[in-house]
Amino acid sequence: MTTLTAQFERRREPKLFGALALMAFGWGVWLASPNTGHGADMGDWKLSPYKVHVAFALDDLARPEPTLAGAIAKNINERVEALLVPLWQFELVEAADPPTRRQCLHMEEIAWDKLPTELKSFDKLLWLGVESRPAGFVLTCREFDIYTHRWGPPHQQVVQQASFLPEAAFHLLLQAFSPIAMVEPLPNDDKHVRLVFRGSKLPKQTTDDALVTPGELLRPLLRRTDRSGKLAANGIVEVPYTYLVTAAPKEEGWLADVYTGTRRPFAAERRARIDQIAVAERMAPGPTDVRFHARIDKKQGLANYQVFLLQEDGTEKQLGLTDRDGVISVPPGPKPISTIMLRSDAQLLAKAPIPAGAPAAIEIPVADSLARLRAQAEAQVVREQLVDVVARRNLMMARIKALLKKGKGKDAADLMEQLDALPSASVFNRNIDIAAKRIPAGKDPSVQKSIDRLFTNTRELLGKFLNNRPIIDLQNEVNAASRGG
Repeated sequence: MTTLTAQFERRREPKLFGALALMAFGWGVWLASPNTGHGADMGDWKLSPYKVHVAFALDDLARPEPTLAGAIAKNINERVEALLVPLWQFELVEAADPPTRRQCLHMEEIAWDKLPTELKSFDKLLWLGVESRPAGFVLTCREFDIYTHRWGPPHQQVVQQASFLPEAAFHLLLQAFSPIAMVEPLPNDDKHVRLVFRGSKLPKQTTDDALVTPGELLRPLLRRTDRSGKLAANGIVEVPYTYLVTAAPKEEGWLADVYTGTRRPFAAERRARIDQIAVAERMAPGPTDVRFHARIDKKQGLANYQVFLLQEDGTEKQLGLTDRDGVISVPPGPKPISTIMLRSDAQLLAKAPIPAGAPAAIEIPVADSLARLRAQAEAQVVREQLVDVVARRNLMMARIKALLKKGKGKDAADLMEQLDALPSASVFNRNIDIAAKRIPAGKDPSVQKSIDRLFTNTRELLGKFLNNRPIIDLQNEVNAASRGG
């Protein structure tokens, strides 16, 4: 998962707090860099069609069927003409040269500088391959988006009969095609945005949107251009830990729900030469691997941590524990996005939206370290000792008062000496100081702050449960009884 490396800011309501709150420093620098150009014009955007180039190839076993390639090409062209013109300016070619045939059948990622110059004039490049198998045919399609320089995941479909191939090929093209939208934040609403898809104002063949449906998962990006309007070097940055899901059409666009682990994923105002866009994530439903690791050391996976799934009714369901590398598999849910929470000793460490079917493990840095865990263990020992002393103290005080009522002042005085021998608040404070010195200073400021707060809260318990005033009052009663005897 590509993310911008930067510092984060903690939010009151914990959402990936610590390492996964808003990347305040680096994110702000990236957004606020001085520039004088202009982002995409919204009017032109709504009237801009996609220039789509599709290359397709049949493997050697499928090629001997003389009419197969022609039937596939004819059906795709007819379906595009009927459904997608003028939104698509379309070109379909059968691969003739070996490199293009190989790309159609193997779908390797090609570096930008290795792409043929003539292909860079398009907006979308798609490769479609048909391979013959004993059980039928396997169709594979993959997209490269010129606007964002991003490869989509390969899409596959198995077809048993050759007569079904033309229609299946067209539908696979639609599955692999990822529409692009401009993101418009809504005033006073941080849970929704408006998506304006490219070409949304062009005439449509039908009343339905041929490319977008409710429940569509999109990944928001920031796209930065140079002064000439071309994509700048490192000009595509993913909005961290944020996803959008289309809800309903809205004013030449779509209303989308925002799922985020950051405080303000979108800028309220557009910035020159920086566009807030979103690209459809056409991933097959399935489990997603999530790896939690220490923010200060990516190699340090957080093993044996509890992971919970936030359900629609607000309750939590435990998914299990992270493995030795800090990885857990998140199963697909009823929606494209699931929200999970990482906990340790009932403490919430991270809360993150997870898409279903991500092809690679999602890496989540967490403001955690062995130092915090050691501090937790030390504080827990002190608290257990405190519970024991408080229980013994209350029991002994009750017995002393009972003895005083019975007029047994000497027995009460003897028990009072045992009560005085119990560890006092000053002894516990000294033990806490010793424990704190055994913990190495945290390299992560947020972790060190958590450690300090842990010991501070423990000290506050001492003042609450080991108050000396009741002991002093009881000693005065015992002394008075002894003088009276």
